[in-house]
Amino acid sequence: MRQEAQAIVLAAGPGMRMTSLTSHTPKCLLPLGTLPMLCYPLHLLQQAGFSEVSVVVSEGQEQRVGKMVEQYGLKVDLDVAVVSTAHDPGTADSLRQIASKIKRSVEEVVVISSDLVTDVALQDVLDQHRSRGADLTMLTSPTPSLQTTPPGPKSKTHLNSDIICTEAGSGRLVYAVAGGDYDECVTLQSSLLNCAAPLLLSASTQDAHLYVMKRWLFDYVLNKESPCADMGSLKAEILPHIVSCQFTDHSSNDKLGLSGAVEREEWDDLVKKYNSSVVPSRHHSLAHLQPPVCLTFHHPGLCVRANTLHTYWHLNRKINELFNQVYPNSEWQLRHPTAVIIERAQVSEDSVVGGGTMVCEKTNIASSVVGKHCRINPLVRLSSSVLGDHVTLASGCVIENSLILASVERKCVIKNCIVTDSNKIEEGKTYSGEVLEATQDFA
Repeated sequence: MRQEAQAIVLAAGPGMRMTSLTSHTPKCLLPLGTLPMLCYPLHLLQQAGFSEVSVVVSEGQEQRVGKMVEQYGLKVDLDVAVVSTAHDPGTADSLRQIASKIKRSVEEVVVISSDLVTDVALQDVLDQHRSRGADLTMLTSPTPSLQTTPPGPKSKTHLNSDIICTEAGSGRLVYAVAGGDYDECVTLQSSLLNCAAPLLLSASTQDAHLYVMKRWLFDYVLNKESPCADMGSLKAEILPHIVSCQFTDHSSNDKLGLSGAVEREEWDDLVKKYNSSVVPSRHHSLAHLQPPVCLTFHHPGLCVRANTLHTYWHLNRKINELFNQVYPNSEWQLRHPTAVIIERAQVSEDSVVGGGTMVCEKTNIASSVVGKHCRINPLVRLSSSVLGDHVTLASGCVIENSLILASVERKCVIKNCIVTDSNKIEEGKTYSGEVLEATQDFA
């Protein structure tokens, strides 16, 4: 693939919906199987032919992220851009902080979240975007049905569904509301009914947070003089604004009434301004200025964002059966060849064991994920659980249906728990349905 596009992976998010999982580890480096979460979108981009990827990370994480290519056998060069997260910036704020990293020669910008795990063929998304002359293409998919229940106390496990409205047949995006931006109902404006084609309104379709934008539109989004200047969220604020701009009346300067639409004359001025700094693209002509064309690429296959405890748990529990689907054409092995499993240990076929891990004798591991550089001491029983990297389990521990991201150095029984602080564990005690949290020291 000719390098017409620049790829940006947004990996600076603190993971505020992940409870205490991100106390000491940024969300993008949390393990999914035996790989950091960030590896999955990087591999997706690699499969589409990208040789270089810009990764936006929070301060202090640049060295860890920069080493990932060598550590995990990736074949892309990473340009790591650091942003300050001191004031909890939104996705659009992060992009503004690294605007200088965007090359002037590219025709399109691909923006993807670091928590996306999917088997979509990204090249197909790019091909549709170009062949149909889109200015913005959003990847959508059915809202995933999660059949696993995460450990810990019972709580609301996910956000409300996104509301996506498209034109029947064309896939043109005409309305979008992020799941976190409404409570129980959404009011649709009557101007939507002015569309000539039938509309498909869905509360079971998700915005997967993968976008392809023409360069001029990306410049418009980031420019301080555009209406987007005060918008912090790409998904919740800027996208609805861009979508509404499609509905400027061609016969007059009047808006059709959708929220955020700009006047036709103002829009034309903005397009001319932002296109003037871009090498003309064979996919876009300046001769006939039009409001943006916003399309969806609907992928019916696997598409899950690991941005909540529920989805993170689900992906880890299913990673053994999903791995070849979401990480194709890779030599990476879920049961790493450097893992040492003593002969008298029992490890089920569907369990995952990371590199450098030691599984001692008389240990039983069933349907579990064990991260890299762990030590499972003798007489441990581990079932239906997920262990992070560098975790040690004391001899005789019984762990069931739990997420363990800190060492358990005292013999105990842990069922249906989340453990991120080893100091919370007492010898001989039984824990059930609890969150044993670490002290927060990662922003």
